[in-house]
Amino acid sequence: MEKTLFRVIDICRSNNIEQDFIQELHNNGLIEIIYQEEQEYIEEEQIIVLERFSTWHYELEINVQGIEVVQNLIDRIESLQQEIREIKSGRK
Repeated sequence: MEKTLFRVIDICRSNNIEQDFIQELHNNGLIEIIYQEEQEYIEEEQIIVLERFSTWHYELEINVQGIEVVQNLIDRIESLQQEIREIKSGRK
């Protein structure tokens, strides 16, 4: 199954996002950029993540390092919530 890709330059234009911001997110492992035929692309599934990070950055003025910390905390909370659900379902 082929994944839908969006060009980074088009995402930047339509969402008023700087390409450097997307590159910095990629360099910090927060999103994945796919390189094809000298173009940069992002998979469709990552658009929502990019939009969230963009909101945090431009509206809340959180830098990329802060975004990374916040995302790591959210991932950890979700993991702990899943563990709690599994523990609770094992008791019943």
